[in-house]
Amino acid sequence: MVDQNSKLFRLFAVLRTIAEVGPVATADHEFSDAARQILERILRAFESDQGALLLLDGAAAKVTCVAATGFAGLNPHSVLPLVGVPQHQWKQARAPRVTNRQQDIHELFGSSQAPFLNSIKCVAPLRVSTGPVGALVLGAREGQEVYSASDLEALEMLAPHVALVLHNHSLAESLRHQIADNLRLLSSLHHSYDDALEAFATTIDSKDTHLRGHSVHVARFSAGIATTLGMNEDEVAGIRAAAHLHDIGKVTVDKQFFAKASTLRPEEFRAIADHTVMGHQIVSSARFPWPHVPEVVRWHHERADGSGYPDRLHNDELPLSVRIVAVADTFDAMTSDRPYRQSNSVMSV
Repeated sequence: MVDQNSKLFRLFAVLRTIAEVGPVATADHEFSDAARQILERILRAFESDQGALLLLDGAAAKVTCVAATGFAGLNPHSVLPLVGVPQHQWKQARAPRVTNRQQDIHELFGSSQAPFLNSIKCVAPLRVSTGPVGALVLGAREGQEVYSASDLEALEMLAPHVALVLHNHSLAESLRHQIADNLRLLSSLHHSYDDALEAFATTIDSKDTHLRGHSVHVARFSAGIATTLGMNEDEVAGIRAAAHLHDIGKVTVDKQFFAKASTLRPEEFRAIADHTVMGHQIVSSARFPWPHVPEVVRWHHERADGSGYPDRLHNDELPLSVRIVAVADTFDAMTSDRPYRQSNSVMSV
């Protein structure tokens, strides 16, 4: 009767622990806090003074402690190499085991000399459908040396729930690292993209000495304006890209027109003005991640009062991206030397 009561008590304690594991694992906690709280509940259910949750890294042949209580030299983040342990030992270890023999412990933990291994009284390997994920280890108990058969049955019930918590954490960590790697790659690609556009802009501006650096300057000014206006990083990158390419149509214009010091004849002005239309045709055939690039290239010479070109649009018809680049373009033109005039000072502009 006593044994039956003990078994029922243990079963009740484990069921209560299982019920508590889910809410703790899904609450808004750091994983280390959740693991600590789960371990505390397990130790209370089994009346244990020592315990630890270990996360398996099979590829690196090691286990990492995610929560621990009572074991000498074992703390969260402690790493235990699995020296001389074949992977199949973890894959085959399905049921909890009661042991205080080094030979049994070495089946899972190898020949490591970690002091806490000698204190382990029970090991519950943790598995999910795809394989082993770690282990729950228990040490000394309150006034008891061994774990009974009913304890083992209770551990078998509890182990899959704890395994799922560790597995989900591993998946989340893997996803976090993958996202971080992808963001680093994306950042690298953005830098490469910016470098390529800047090099292309330099080529565009090489048609005349007075234009050199113009597109790069406009891109930097435009990005600064966009940032000041509170645009996000991707929007700023799009503005910068459009500004780098805003004068791409000038590659179709006779470069002698840019060097002319006297007033342009009407047909010469039309030839230069057409760079907006030609540029729009060029960039419209490309697939930019920012849809406003063709608009900026076509409309950056439009004016608020409708006096600009090529479509004589008014301010309320122009997207913000176009207006930003138009302001930056005008500012750089006014503060740079041209064949027909000297530059204005920044303060006078």
